[in-house]
Amino acid sequence: MPSDPKPKERRFFLCTGQCVKLSDLHKYSESHILGDLRYMTDEGRRVTALALWETPVSAGTVPPLKPVILVYIIGDARLIKCRYADCTRSQRWEIGRASFLSLMDRMGYQDKVLELEKQERQEKHEPVA
Repeated sequence: MPSDPKPKERRFFLCTGQCVKLSDLHKYSESHILGDLRYMTDEGRRVTALALWETPVSAGTVPPLKPVILVYIIGDARLIKCRYADCTRSQRWEIGRASFLSLMDRMGYQDKVLELEKQERQEKHEPVA
């Protein structure tokens, strides 16, 4: 799959479910990077994909420039488990969710949205990541 020719600031998908810019990674040093967002052309359409890395890294370190990609996820995926040592988090990837969280991040509300979702899951007695 060819990459999008338009360069953008790298965004990373964390084991906490957040999608953050490179410049904000330092705020999430307790998280792990599962992959990064890539804008690609698939079957003639520009799409956002999650490039899931073979080896997750701590968000507190400098991410690799060319990580080994395990798979490109276009569309929804469930139960993406963090493979970082001793991390038990599991997240879902939803393309609509990524776009929504990116918008909330630009507006400064991403953390609040994630906290509200966590509260809703607790009220429904669902597992909290």
